[in-house]
Amino acid sequence: MNIFSEVKEYLTARQVAENYGLQVRRNGLACCPFHDDKHPSMKIDKNYHCFACGVGGDAIDYVSRMFDLSQYEAALKIVEDFRLPIEIKGNKELSEQDRERIRRERTERERLIHIREHFDRWCNHSIESLRDSLSLIEQMSIFLNGKPPDIIFSEDYAQMLQAEPIMNYWLDILCMGSTEDKQELL
Repeated sequence: MNIFSEVKEYLTARQVAENYGLQVRRNGLACCPFHDDKHPSMKIDKNYHCFACGVGGDAIDYVSRMFDLSQYEAALKIVEDFRLPIEIKGNKELSEQDRERIRRERTERERLIHIREHFDRWCNHSIESLRDSLSLIEQMSIFLNGKPPDIIFSEDYAQMLQAEPIMNYWLDILCMGSTEDKQELL
């Protein structure tokens, strides 16, 4: 059996993609990393296929496309990264320089995944805070309905009302905006 068959026997495209940072939903859909995808258009399991850009293949094809490697280099990278018990025949083992490059790439990928997770936590916390603030403004409006003008027109309440449109705008961006739009809020 050759290296390609053995790698495919051990791993699915989904396992490989998730290891390299792709977030796959329970239904097997993910945002395609090969084009600017805002909504999940890639179905991924044993193999993968993007219904938007048309790319598809198996675990080795995914790594090959993701890291701009040949099929053989992609298979070797998978063997190395997943520490698969596959014997590499011939003189095609990775050189120390290639191993170091792969280690650097893995470290960089892990760093980017950490940054993405931190950013996602910030977005979720911000959404929660904005929803709480908007709920408070709504409750204040209900409470102040029919109260004397000196209470209704207090400076604190006026500031809350002035902040409401910008809070709704931020909430819209955090819930429906692109990653770039969200980053501009930082």
